Amino acid sequence: MKVFVIGASGFLGKTVYHLLKEAGNDVIGTYNSKPVDGMQQLDVLDVESLISILESSQPDAIIWTVMNHNLEEEITDKVMPKLCQHIGAARLIFLSTSVALEEKMSEDVTPLIRTSDMYNYHYFNGKIKSEKVIQNLGNYCIVRPGSIYGINPYGEMDVRSKALKEHVDSGEEYVRADNIIFSIVEVNELAAAIVELISSDYVGVLNISEEQPVSHYEFNKALCSLHGWDDSCIVPNQEKECIYYLDNSRRKQVLESEILGKLKHSHYPKEK
Repeated sequence: MKVFVIGASGFLGKTVYHLLKEAGNDVIGTYNSKPVDGMQQLDVLDVESLISILESSQPDAIIWTVMNHNLEEEITDKVMPKLCQHIGAARLIFLSTSVALEEKMSEDVTPLIRTSDMYNYHYFNGKIKSEKVIQNLGNYCIVRPGSIYGINPYGEMDVRSKALKEHVDSGEEYVRADNIIFSIVEVNELAAAIVELISSDYVGVLNISEEQPVSHYEFNKALCSLHGWDDSCIVPNQEKECIYYLDNSRRKQVLESEILGKLKHSHYPKEK
């Protein structure tokens, strides 16, 4: 199978790229600024170059793993409509995000358009807009993952673990909210699920995360336990409560890939 991975140099993209190559697939991967052996340079805002690669390679599937917190809305407006016009019979797997702020969100949840005073509003709004464009296609799967953590096949850590490690090394206090609850997913398990979706006949939105949501505080404590780091720098605090996590009922019906997780943490609601 020929697969075009857009954003293959990223944390998740590299993991997907690696799994596909290991399975013997013909994989075209792209990087933006930092060269990666075997991948092609591509600025996704350069629509002509993107379409040129797509038309010359004629892939069976396209996996979009680009996650750009600053340019997501611009990418949506300039790139996604034209990409969808040229996609042909290829299957599109699009990596989105949690689109609302609700407990046990199903795939049918009403997306929340963020206002300019809300965290990462360009990113979330861009993903929501892209989903609307993609849903006009005939063969797609929009993946809404939990927050991604872990170590990929190249030995790279997720950004949250990197930030935590800086505090562990310096001893600087790391304040994390214990009343912000969210979904998480381990990078290698997520990548395996994405690869499975290429051959699936499922069309629509699919949540992919671990069953148990976790607080920001418990998540960082569990990361320390996983990596064998001293967790004494992590301090809990109370912020404006925000509880948003994914319902995985549909995922368990659609996928054979298991999402078991690597962390040990307290369950939400906390067991009494």
